[in-house]
Amino acid sequence: MRRIYHRFPIRSDLVFTIQRPFIDVVSALCALHGTHDVGKAPGGEMVRIDFSAAVAEKKISFVPVDRVPDLLYTITEAVDFQIELKETTLMSDRRIPRSKNVFLLHIAEVGMASECVVVKTSTMNGLDAMDLKTLLEGVV
Repeated sequence: MRRIYHRFPIRSDLVFTIQRPFIDVVSALCALHGTHDVGKAPGGEMVRIDFSAAVAEKKISFVPVDRVPDLLYTITEAVDFQIELKETTLMSDRRIPRSKNVFLLHIAEVGMASECVVVKTSTMNGLDAMDLKTLLEGVV
């Protein structure tokens, strides 16, 4: 079954290829769902980034990947995801929300590689398509 939400608009923020099989890239992306990473921002403050992934379902909505138990067995050569990256500044006494970045990610099988198309749908400053690419390439 092919899970396609809609055709991406003509504009895309980034198109790149990962030299790994399609199923490896999708598996790595699903494994990131519900995880977080902590690092220092350019200003020296500690920032936590929470990762959420949802997959296109029946052309009308996105469903969190952990709610589709047979996801890796039902996709074929292409899949659409909605990726949400929430940034939070960590301080000793509190946490301050920084940004909520939402991306549409289309992954398609191209031989033994995977072509990725990224479109940022949120208007907040913060993470961009290159940050998502770096994150994906780091886990695959």
